[in-house]
Amino acid sequence: MVELVLILLGARLVRRKWWLVGFAGAAWCGLGLFFFVNALVDEFRMRPIYFAIPLAIDGALCLVGAFGSVGGVRLLRLGKAAVLTALCALILLHPWKGGMIVGFLVGTFLIADGLWRGASAYVVRPAGWRRACIFAAVEVVFGIWSYIPWPTNWEGEVGADIGTLLVVSGFGACIVAMRLRRLGPADPVAKVLTRGWPDEPDAPEEGVSDDGAEPSSSGSVVVHVWTPTGQLVSIRRSVSRYVAAFDEQGRVSTGHAALEGPQVYISHYPAVEIDRSRADFHKTLRATHDNDVPGIFQPSYAAERADWCASTLQVRIDGLNTKALARFWSAYRRDTTYNLTDRNCSVAVARALDAGLDGLFAEAARSPAFLPRLLLVPELWVAGFMRERATSMAWTPGLALDYARALSHLVELPRRLSRGSQPRPEATAR
Repeated sequence: MVELVLILLGARLVRRKWWLVGFAGAAWCGLGLFFFVNALVDEFRMRPIYFAIPLAIDGALCLVGAFGSVGGVRLLRLGKAAVLTALCALILLHPWKGGMIVGFLVGTFLIADGLWRGASAYVVRPAGWRRACIFAAVEVVFGIWSYIPWPTNWEGEVGADIGTLLVVSGFGACIVAMRLRRLGPADPVAKVLTRGWPDEPDAPEEGVSDDGAEPSSSGSVVVHVWTPTGQLVSIRRSVSRYVAAFDEQGRVSTGHAALEGPQVYISHYPAVEIDRSRADFHKTLRATHDNDVPGIFQPSYAAERADWCASTLQVRIDGLNTKALARFWSAYRRDTTYNLTDRNCSVAVARALDAGLDGLFAEAARSPAFLPRLLLVPELWVAGFMRERATSMAWTPGLALDYARALSHLVELPRRLSRGSQPRPEATAR
């Protein structure tokens, strides 16, 4: 989520303030260590009510925001409010039992997340996959520890778990700050945060100033997604929705994603059909160079629709920087190489969206109240979660679809705050 916030703030702002990101990460780590150590000392342990108050405030804000929302956004806010309210009730009404349940919930999350990260890294084998497996193993160890009542017999479990999560997130922010130091004068933020971002010329292109500020051209794009089954699969069937499923012919299919914008159409496809039989599909998933194949770029949605079929779902996103998006696509399409997990259709779409998001909230962030309100928006957490899943595994049409859906509501936040306008309805299937 931190990476997405930095992209929305933009390179021009973040490049000068990278040290603030590092300072905030270090302060976050320090706060986490304080909570963790405090939870282990009986004489100075903070009462659980102090941890329940922020959760109650966030839950109340989500509940209020739900009444001004429609469709899936309303359900998302109501769901978050219900979860936070339930946690507050457990902590306040039954401190001992609440600490135990919170420990079980945090432990389950850490174990499931660590196993998913480790398994995804081992199967996909992206660059640095061994390091990712080590981090996943450490996360599983912390998860197992959350199941053990030692050393506070659950009485300090809430503070210890919150402290652990703060330390992990703060350490990640410090790493991001070190990456931001390498940001070039004309580079978007996503270039140092995303593996495999296409290289661009050292000299700024026409219309880009020496300090990297690029005149924005606000416009709308449409993300097209073709699902493997021809319909939107429920989230409960996460493998079929986010990884792969069997198509009508019984073959393994991952679907397809494309982006249609002003004077640009982004659709990366293998020039030769990839063998996706069930027996060898696990080998095809590896993001290694031996799985690279020649690729082609489809000319337009109309041509792709005529050659294949209409997209299953479409998501419209307004207000993106279309000049930055076109600049990214110009650099990306210099290399036609296609890889099913490391350089595919969804990768191209997701990175193009990141390019168009760069600096979108730079003006709104001048208000001191904007950033705290941004951090409370559920769509930000959903979009950040999708980015994190894709980083540990691979971008797929299912992940790109939900990422685009979250962004379609997130980008309207400054307008909603200034005008009190209603968010648009959900994307529709055709």
